[in-house]
Amino acid sequence: MVRVGHVTAILIAACLAAAAANETAAAEPHGRAYLFRGLIGLIDWGMDELATRINRTGVQANIDAHLMWRSMADQAISDYRRDPKPITAIGHSIGGDAAVDFAERLEAAHVPVSLLVTYDPNRSAHSIPANVHRYINLYQSSNMLGGGDLAPAHGFHGNYASYNLKNRTEIIHVNLDKFPHIQELLASKIRSAGATSEGREPLRLVVPPNVPIELWDGGLAISTQAGDTLQRIATTYHVPLWTLTQLNKVPETAALTEGQRIVIPHSVGQKLPTPNPVSSEAMDEKLPSSSAPNPVSSEATGERLPSGSAQNPVSAAGEQQF
Repeated sequence: MVRVGHVTAILIAACLAAAAANETAAAEPHGRAYLFRGLIGLIDWGMDELATRINRTGVQANIDAHLMWRSMADQAISDYRRDPKPITAIGHSIGGDAAVDFAERLEAAHVPVSLLVTYDPNRSAHSIPANVHRYINLYQSSNMLGGGDLAPAHGFHGNYASYNLKNRTEIIHVNLDKFPHIQELLASKIRSAGATSEGREPLRLVVPPNVPIELWDGGLAISTQAGDTLQRIATTYHVPLWTLTQLNKVPETAALTEGQRIVIPHSVGQKLPTPNPVSSEAMDEKLPSSSAPNPVSSEATGERLPSGSAQNPVSAAGEQQF
């Protein structure tokens, strides 16, 4: 007959083993990130802040000078072959150039890069190699330093998003890596670096002044429904109206036809809402041929177009600058 004390001891041992296993799993990184500082590492402390934020998400961050990209790449290759986990490469200024070189070295070793992020790389930086699954570039075309708008290389089929911040007067080349809001957005994307997305349309946006800075992973093509307007689409998919006008090169009041192809900004893992059908009353109403279609009202859709993102805009106030 098994004694109660023995059963209790067995149960306690099983609980301790399970707790230890959970602790070990929690300690394992969700991925690895390799960060490269710019030319003068002492003033690139924004990259160190980003590394700290990345570590808090459960991704192991490794940071070094831009000149160390070869040794960092060799280490990444070795780590991946030993224990495959999503790889992120990110760099500021010439460190952005180094991050691209890093990705190219991994391509030669047949190792994928889940996410590549460049902060205002130089114009002479290489194109984005085909082993990169997601690429995000934040740059200012007006900068003498940096200003690189990097194009995808032949064979690239990943998510591509490029953000020109030339109209953001609070941002300059040397402080671009130091905005906490942008750091948080990137840390979140690095945490989900291994995710995949159906959106494969390239995303190129010039961010207007005085709007929240948001980062999507690429574009997604949708088909319009009868009665759709750009404002209705913006409301349905929770994207700013200005992104739709830029991506599709049409004015806000453009007349849309049913089944028309429209590109919207899209993030990996983002659940798409089901577009609301246009009511029969709305369908029966005819617009005068001389007038442009009116945006669908909040009464018709049950929704109201948000004035901005839930995220706070990046502003000069409260941010560290040079």
